Amino acid sequence: MQNQIPEKGKKAILIWLRVGMIMIICMVAIGGITRLTHSGLSMVDWKPIMGTIPPISEFEWQSSFNQYQQFPEYREVNYDISLKGYKKIFFWEYLHRLWGRLMGLVFIVPFLIFWKKKYLPQPWFRRFVWILLGGGLVGALGWFMVVSGLKDKPAVSHYRLAIHLIAAFGLLVYIYWQSLLIKYDQQLKINKAFLRWPKWLIVLMVLQIIYGAFVAGLKAGLIHNTFPLMGDSFIHENTFSLSPFWENMINHKDGVQFIHRILAYFLLILIFVFGIRSIKSNNQERQKSLNYSMIIVTVQFVIGVSTLLMHVPVSLGVLHQFGAILLLLSIIRIQFFNKYSLI
Repeated sequence: MQNQIPEKGKKAILIWLRVGMIMIICMVAIGGITRLTHSGLSMVDWKPIMGTIPPISEFEWQSSFNQYQQFPEYREVNYDISLKGYKKIFFWEYLHRLWGRLMGLVFIVPFLIFWKKKYLPQPWFRRFVWILLGGGLVGALGWFMVVSGLKDKPAVSHYRLAIHLIAAFGLLVYIYWQSLLIKYDQQLKINKAFLRWPKWLIVLMVLQIIYGAFVAGLKAGLIHNTFPLMGDSFIHENTFSLSPFWENMINHKDGVQFIHRILAYFLLILIFVFGIRSIKSNNQERQKSLNYSMIIVTVQFVIGVSTLLMHVPVSLGVLHQFGAILLLLSIIRIQFFNKYSLI
């Protein structure tokens, strides 16, 4: 049909989208390492083109280090760091930005090739343009986040961190949805037995990702490193100590960690409730997706608890972030096969 991708281009486009998804997942992982190693404020300027080449000579490294010394993180936190130590934290932030530039090439160059070969009918052309614009937006939001830590205090805004993370996850989800549409193509039909509850799983998962970013940004995972209690009680006495009350929900370490915990319980319970209730459903693909989600959410819950109990080691912190990606994609797959059935 006129609005469908020609058969000869489908395989290449699917590979392109899947490679893009893998690169975004790697980007999120590198971003997690950058944050957990406190490397995110080591590069104090943003040069999308010229910044591709790092300092090479000893003079260039010293010049970069001198520039870093003018900012709050050095003056208040890393005032005793050596040039050698600076190079270590510089590496992760540089890799994070370099990977973003590489992603730009991986998305743009094949897109132009597919366009030239006329593999992209108008609806798909627009969708892929949105992917390119989304990638650019995620990069810009990354700098918007970093710059918040270069002014008055050496810590990025946890709000901006959440926006940056949600934008990256949103782009990943959008690409995944398009890849499913292309993969199944002629096999899809609108599902008349469409259920509403999968949308609530998505809402809950998005909230959990936001609060995961809040926990990371406020370093709230470094307090109350006990489970299932927060210290000596289920709700620590300090959880709702701020006034007005809503401050505890968004700006208080104790409150933010508590909400992150509660959302984890809700996700775990609801996914199992929906999964068990749907066992007798005729929608096999949706049930298969629910089965994936039940396994992933269980593993993710265990990793989250382990990360908390071990005071957020880098390896478990990154693994927990990776688990969030897999869980989100499995929930999106539930919604996809809730909306569509296979012929």
